[in-house]
Amino acid sequence: MEQSAKSSRPLVVFSDLDGTITVQDSGCILIDAAIGEARRREFDHLALSGQIQFRDSLRMMWEAVDLTWAQAVAMLDVVQLDPHFVDFVQFCITRSVPVTVLSSGLEPMIEHILSERLEPEYRKHLTIISNGVEVLDRKWTIHFHDDSPFGHDKSLAIRSVKRQYSSSSEVPIFVFIGDGVSDISAAREADILFAKKGKDLEKWCQTNEVPHYTFETFADVISKLNAPV
Repeated sequence: MEQSAKSSRPLVVFSDLDGTITVQDSGCILIDAAIGEARRREFDHLALSGQIQFRDSLRMMWEAVDLTWAQAVAMLDVVQLDPHFVDFVQFCITRSVPVTVLSSGLEPMIEHILSERLEPEYRKHLTIISNGVEVLDRKWTIHFHDDSPFGHDKSLAIRSVKRQYSSSSEVPIFVFIGDGVSDISAAREADILFAKKGKDLEKWCQTNEVPHYTFETFADVISKLNAPV
């Protein structure tokens, strides 16, 4: 995308969590502990290439996790937010821009990470849509958000919000920020797309000639949007 993202139209923001809002991917931390990074990347490749459905790769990886909830939470202590994410949330609050976190991650983990790292006024500005999980006797069972091949088709949430504005005289600009395979469906719905540098979503955009901005931190996102107050 060469044009400026700045516009007088209102913005509606959707963002992935793991590897986007967070520096580390919380799911990868736990899954790598169970099956190793190399095997997890094999699953990612199979899903990205379309050889298996993304939901099937997620289900198989989470079924391999052998941790108690307490052990998992302790391992998540290393997870950090993007250094400019709080600035971004403040940017959105100041401009009355709604922010929805669309995640293929697990709701209890997301709530733990965000509640521990964000002040309440920032956390309450975020709407979370994700998968669920049941942890029983070290067995992890993922409860998918929907019946789509993704398990959680992020595009559905964006389309739902778009329908709310279908008869509006001022249709917002829909922004999506992501990094990985699970973000592809949402990327197709965005008016402005941010893909994290060097990650799978950027590679997919390049391969499929999908217009996008590359970002490294949320400071880049703020700079590009540059929405007027």
